[in-house]
Amino acid sequence: MRSGEEFADRYVLKEVVGAGRGGDVWLAHDTVVGQDVALKPERTDGGSETAVRRLLGEPRAMAKFRDHPHVVTLFDVVTVARDESEAADGATPQGGPGSATYWFVMEYVPGGGLDRQPTVSPERAARIGAQLADALAALHEAGIVHCDVKPANIGLTRQGAAKLLDFGAAYRVGGTDTITVNGPYSFTPDYAAPELARGNVPRPASDVFCLAATLSALVTGAPPRGGAAEDDDAPAGTGREGEEAERLRYWKAEQGVVELDATAVGPLYPVLTAMLRRDPRQRPDAAEVRRLLEEVAGSGPRPPRDTATTSTAPVGPRWRRPLIAAALGVSALLALGSAFIPGTGGDGDSGTSRQAGNASNGRSHALVGDPHTADVCALADPRALDRFGSDGVQVDVDYGNFDRCDMLVNVDDKTRIDVSLRLLKGSPPEGSKASRTIGRIGIRQEEPENDECNLLLTSDDDTEGTLVGVRVNMGKGSVVGGTATLCTVADQAAEGAAEVLDRGPLPRRSPAYPRDSLAWSNACELLDAKALSVVPGVEADVPDVGVANWSCEWSSDIDELDAEVGFFRDQPRSAADGTALTLSGRRTVVEPGDDGDTCAAFVEYRRYSGRDAETAAEMVRLDIAGKRPVDKLCGLAKDLAASAAAELPAR
Repeated sequence: MRSGEEFADRYVLKEVVGAGRGGDVWLAHDTVVGQDVALKPERTDGGSETAVRRLLGEPRAMAKFRDHPHVVTLFDVVTVARDESEAADGATPQGGPGSATYWFVMEYVPGGGLDRQPTVSPERAARIGAQLADALAALHEAGIVHCDVKPANIGLTRQGAAKLLDFGAAYRVGGTDTITVNGPYSFTPDYAAPELARGNVPRPASDVFCLAATLSALVTGAPPRGGAAEDDDAPAGTGREGEEAERLRYWKAEQGVVELDATAVGPLYPVLTAMLRRDPRQRPDAAEVRRLLEEVAGSGPRPPRDTATTSTAPVGPRWRRPLIAAALGVSALLALGSAFIPGTGGDGDSGTSRQAGNASNGRSHALVGDPHTADVCALADPRALDRFGSDGVQVDVDYGNFDRCDMLVNVDDKTRIDVSLRLLKGSPPEGSKASRTIGRIGIRQEEPENDECNLLLTSDDDTEGTLVGVRVNMGKGSVVGGTATLCTVADQAAEGAAEVLDRGPLPRRSPAYPRDSLAWSNACELLDAKALSVVPGVEADVPDVGVANWSCEWSSDIDELDAEVGFFRDQPRSAADGTALTLSGRRTVVEPGDDGDTCAAFVEYRRYSGRDAETAAEMVRLDIAGKRPVDKLCGLAKDLAASAAAELPAR
């Protein structure tokens, strides 16, 4: 094929404008309708029904979105026998009888792939991203995952509108085959979501991750996993990257590692961190992403809540967050390992607002010390919150895991504010700056949601990698709310906690936990790979481990299942809460969640006299969440509870 030739008695070839898997992509002029088009070849050998069906899956997918303004339009498919096509190119015919080339006649997008364009501002990237998110939302509604969103697969029209290109890796959600010939492992490691890189079933949330990585590249000019440039067609281990660099790219992809430059992406940072969460269940969907990006681009109102979506993990019986997936805004989620942000040297306020005694002594400090002996409730100062609670403030020392302490602010007989102070594992993300400091303790504030407010307490010279999170929300059944009030309460609680931390390591418990307390045990050891095998597809060897091994979480890409084990304190569960049974001599209650996609099992370990002589219990809590009927989830929770009960130490 040469410039000036006529193809299929209709298209006059102009020039080669790109290269695809099947050969050169040509710019041509359609003499019938008088417009320029792109001709993209795709080849199949042998003409088998399966090969042809997969190859034609791409145009069939594109045809579903012919009228969408941000999906490239497919006009026609022209079939040419392989020997005729290659003879025209002067090539040696390949493939068996029935081999053919399918030419996709598509809308010509003159801007080409954005991988060849200059960098853009964060606001411009947000506008492009909002348009692409709109296209992805349409795909996902039709049951299609694109799987390979990246700068090279985005074009711009002459009017500057973004177009999603190349459906060659698209996947039918819920199907067993990919739409196209590439198979289920077609992805670009520099931009891929971790579940794609691990070879798991693609899901709509995978496109959200890829889009976030793409937007970062549009602003910074480099892939967010440290690659110098996009070179997706080069074989692994060749070219300028080399074998070691190639292995590193794939490792980063599998782990969900990103290197997000908070300064460069500016106002995009909160949205991108939410989209780049390692757990796909925690990412906003494409429709929500479009709204958030429109707001960054200036085409919508300021967001009334945090860019992070609310966790879909199970909710406890007192309407708190679950054991492990307690949401503390973007910063805390990142600190728990949802994504990797390269190390930060500080919060930007060093030397000016710290007390001289702590700033200049040159020593490192422990923020918490040994969690097993730390008194988390020493961070709680009910007197600081008295003005908010006309009916009093109660410190709840016997609720939840050992890593937390709660205050219940009783505004009146109809309204309660819940304040949770919790130890977190990790380090603050780059770009998260302290809004103020108290001594050496920085208070980092997340953009408030309309039903809660979250803060993070950190120290630049802490040696432990432990943070303190403050989360404030409205209690169950409260009839009024107000983010402003919640954040005022959070500020007061955080200042009191920061003053305690600035004086040195968190005070020790007195008396200490008794030796038979679960506080001295390892929750993660209660479930081994064999026990976890009842959860289909679970990755038993890669848990998310909480502070002091008091909690562990595992994920599966099958039905979006999550399994959690952790210690839990509360009043003993009753049969009225669920189904009571005995497992390995332990009283156990299995409770389905109110939302229909969670179930929890509580295995009682020991009872003790709590505050005000009320009976409290230490338990092991097993949570299962996912897209399965609740009775199936409760069956899994029961199986895990049986394994955990058998491993509990004797008393």
